[in-house]
Amino acid sequence: MSKELLHDLEERGLVVFGGFIPGALVREILDLHYPETGTQAEFSRLTLEELKAVDYVRNILLGRGMYLSGLGGDYRILLASENHKQIDLYMASADKKLSRALKLSRNTPQPKKAPREHAQVEARILLKREGVRAGVGK
Repeated sequence: MSKELLHDLEERGLVVFGGFIPGALVREILDLHYPETGTQAEFSRLTLEELKAVDYVRNILLGRGMYLSGLGGDYRILLASENHKQIDLYMASADKKLSRALKLSRNTPQPKKAPREHAQVEARILLKREGVRAGVGK
């Protein structure tokens, strides 16, 4: 389904910088039909199928220097000039996760047999976090 979605969007000429992709079209291509009423499990399953296919397309587009952004149920490929904002968001997210990893590492009881391993983990986290921070704002 995911490859077919990408192929269909390309065939329609929608895979371009600034391209707008209606969510209804994505669901049509994927043959996903949300019922007017249904169980939470049904809605979750349909949403997950859409997200999986869109994530596949997003990952392919990242390799082309394009970012597929969600836009209130629809999608838009950012302009090349807008990519830096998404890059900053990715790096801020990575920094936040590394800060949490460091907090967990520092507050985990240290094993008596392997304090060196614990110190190495913390050093790796700090190096990665500094690398991310050095890239923020570039």
